[in-house]
Amino acid sequence: MGWQSALELDEAVGQSRTWTIDALFRAHVEDVARIVARLMGPQTSAADIDDLVQQVFIAADRALPKFRGDSKITTWLYGIASRVVLHNLRGRRRYKQMIERFEASQLDVPASTSVDETVAARESLRLVWGALLRVAPKKRLVFVLFEVEGMTAPEVAEVLGVSEDTVRTRLRRARREVMASLERSGATT
Repeated sequence: MGWQSALELDEAVGQSRTWTIDALFRAHVEDVARIVARLMGPQTSAADIDDLVQQVFIAADRALPKFRGDSKITTWLYGIASRVVLHNLRGRRRYKQMIERFEASQLDVPASTSVDETVAARESLRLVWGALLRVAPKKRLVFVLFEVEGMTAPEVAEVLGVSEDTVRTRLRRARREVMASLERSGATT
């Protein structure tokens, strides 16, 4: 279930639904895992993603009694996921380990018609993610939510609890940093 599907589910059940953590987990675990994986990057192991998803739902369980329904449940949950990921990315040692794992990893790409195309796609993916992982976590979160997840600036602002101007500024800076990194690596011509 993607971002749009989750929103449609929220709209279908309405804000009057009383969520239990079990129902929240069943309805949104796949979406949360997908977002966590995208925010962390392709080098992140399945076990690390599972650990972070568990942390998201533990935090959600603690905060659920305070949920007033001012936003969609998915927006609230994705905000928690973003904060958990951001907290995880803040440690320098963890960040260094993440870069090292990325550089040593084999990225999965869809099977192409030729080995050359597969190798080229894998190298392109490595260059883009390598550039993105060097962007500060707050800017990377905005970039991934906007560019990869397809959220609008107002949706990203609500998820992260920041203004739309902050989202646009972080997105502009992230794009600039990614492009500069790609240019330095010779990926853009």
